[in-house]
Amino acid sequence: MEARKSFSAHVLIGFFLVLAGGALLLENFGVIDIGPVWRFWPLILVGLGIARIREATSRREQGAGLWLLLLGLWFAVSTLNLGGLTFSDTWPALFIAVGLSMLWKSLPGIPTLDQEKEHPHGA
Repeated sequence: MEARKSFSAHVLIGFFLVLAGGALLLENFGVIDIGPVWRFWPLILVGLGIARIREATSRREQGAGLWLLLLGLWFAVSTLNLGGLTFSDTWPALFIAVGLSMLWKSLPGIPTLDQEKEHPHGA
């Protein structure tokens, strides 16, 4: 099962890299114009984060997926100027996110996914 999860993640990432690289190369040669479409690149991170969370077998993997998801959302808000927000407005949110992550990891008694599977509902 682990090989299949790893394979699907590699296929997804590889597909996006080939697609993005091919599109950028074609734009450099003047074949296509991806200007307005490329603004939505943060959604790739959002998708990868969701995929990582869904395939996670540990809290650490879930955390990595959550970071990808949140970074993608932050980049989307900042690059698309959603709500009038830009990078210069939102960069302090990274300090907050890192601090919350450090606090969360330091809490005692947070079970791993494996422990939850062994003892569902605290049994």
